[in-house]
Amino acid sequence: MATKKQQRRKYQRARAHARLHEDDESAEPRDDTKEKRKPAPKARGSRQPARPTWTRSARRAAIFAAGLFLFVLLAPLGGTKPTPLAAAFQAAMFFVFLVPFGYLTDGFIYNRWLKRQQG
Repeated sequence: MATKKQQRRKYQRARAHARLHEDDESAEPRDDTKEKRKPAPKARGSRQPARPTWTRSARRAAIFAAGLFLFVLLAPLGGTKPTPLAAAFQAAMFFVFLVPFGYLTDGFIYNRWLKRQQG
């Protein structure tokens, strides 16, 4: 059995869609001419993702690699402060890893969106 809160939400959804419960005889039909209808909210995830491109993936990877470079220089973990060359090498390896990984992730998200659009 549904809780009172669930019953109330179900009733509110039914009223929002201009229909009433079958078991609710006490409710009166609404007069839609007096009330202005609100535009329907956008469905969740209705925004179209952009097609994956290597340029976008490289740009995003460069931003994250620069952030990693600064983080490694400013917050040394492990007790010793790394040299700028070591931090740059670490950031470059991160960049090399992140570019294809970001492209594949974008492609996965885009293909999943396409499948949802087809039904």
